[in-house]
Amino acid sequence: MWRNYRISLSFANLVYVRAWADLIPIDTGELYHRKTVPGFHLYFALVGDVILLSLLIFAVLTAASRLRGRARVWVGRILPVLAIAAMALATSFLRTHLLHYASARIVSMLLAVMFLLAAGLAAGFPTVASRWIKGFALAATPCLAVTFLAPLYYLSGPSPLPADPPLAQRLAGAPAVRVVWVVFDDWDERLTFENPLALPPVPALMNLATRSFAATHALAVLDGTPVVDMATANAIPSLLYGKLLLGSTTEDIATRQLLFADHTTAAFGKGDSVFARMRARGWNSAAAGWYLPYCRVFAPQLSDCYWDVRYDQATSAGAAPPEAALDETRMLFETEMYSPFGRSLVDARHFGEYEALTAAARRYAADPSIGLTFIHFNVPHAPFFYNPELGRFGRKDHPDDLYIDGLKWVDRAVSEILGSLDSSGLASKTAIVLSSDHPARLITRTTPYVPFIVHLPGEDGGMFSNREFSAIGTADLVLAMAAGDVRTPADVESFLIGHH
Repeated sequence: MWRNYRISLSFANLVYVRAWADLIPIDTGELYHRKTVPGFHLYFALVGDVILLSLLIFAVLTAASRLRGRARVWVGRILPVLAIAAMALATSFLRTHLLHYASARIVSMLLAVMFLLAAGLAAGFPTVASRWIKGFALAATPCLAVTFLAPLYYLSGPSPLPADPPLAQRLAGAPAVRVVWVVFDDWDERLTFENPLALPPVPALMNLATRSFAATHALAVLDGTPVVDMATANAIPSLLYGKLLLGSTTEDIATRQLLFADHTTAAFGKGDSVFARMRARGWNSAAAGWYLPYCRVFAPQLSDCYWDVRYDQATSAGAAPPEAALDETRMLFETEMYSPFGRSLVDARHFGEYEALTAAARRYAADPSIGLTFIHFNVPHAPFFYNPELGRFGRKDHPDDLYIDGLKWVDRAVSEILGSLDSSGLASKTAIVLSSDHPARLITRTTPYVPFIVHLPGEDGGMFSNREFSAIGTADLVLAMAAGDVRTPADVESFLIGHH
């Protein structure tokens, strides 16, 4: 009996291998982007998951051993197949890593073929399969000590992450023109505007574009780097400091040193960022974003701030042990985007983050004391929000289709910001800049152009520009508009061309 339970416990432990991996000490580079680190709540949740699953497996094995006749034969064929399926679920997280070397369809097909082959062999040779599975589980028994005991050492110390420092005191000054600067992550010029008939309805975005300065050939700030290699962690500093980032090093969990093309250096959050330059002029700034630790590094330059992590399966479990235990079990059956339950847990967290960013954008836009609002949105970046009408399969399973369907969330954010400005009476005093950190990094993505829309207070006529310029000048443009030095769409074009 003990041998069977040892097999059950070891096998259950292997099923949760991905979740246990989340308790391994995280490297400095990843910790830099985290708000919290795994704690004892996750440890106790996983211990509970493993013990409950082991008891279930043990009960099934015990009941199967008491069967006789044809029932015993059929159960003997089914159990190895179920064991293979459980291990397939346990190793599904490898799919994400394999995507670096092949397309999603190829990886999915390869894994499906391997599973079907293994399941077929298990069904055809159940006795041999059972012997191999039990031997594998017994050989993995030492892993119990690693997973159950090692985290106690890792988790025994205090969290290494520093708290976000206090925000800067509000200043009395105000710029001539307030500016709301919105960066939509992964937003693409071609996929948004080249074929508007193929788009879902985006009325707010289209209406704003027709009465604003709208560029068709705005180069991403990291132009010169292949689109697929354009990284948000490099693009955002380039935008906020108004100069190209050549490289960076993460010195510790709170310090990332930047090296710019003009040979200057700065720790991210220090130096002459657009927020520091606004504050030096006596004006308040606010920022809300995801992935980068905005409040941790920019708080001394900001009057208000919100930030959140990039959610994945390592960061999406709940904060209480019962919730975390349920979440980790649920995530065995789903990926970041696909789930048999409709919306995946990562998708739900990503959507909640979008709602929080939208709420912050509305609040900052309606605050007359804030001279510069900077919002880094997590849309249309994947995971693409679940659409119950389209689902995740069939006609809308191509990345471009899912991406285009997600543009409606860009439109909704623009609509919410415009509505907040109108209801607060600040629309006539506020300029709006909409752009992106980089184009969509999809297989079909080939051009380095990002959307670039600038709406000046009181502007109604609009101006489309086909001239090429780099988004590197956005921070300087924001400051010039705030000072009242850029007043017309023609001024915007001349300013940006001059910075190219």
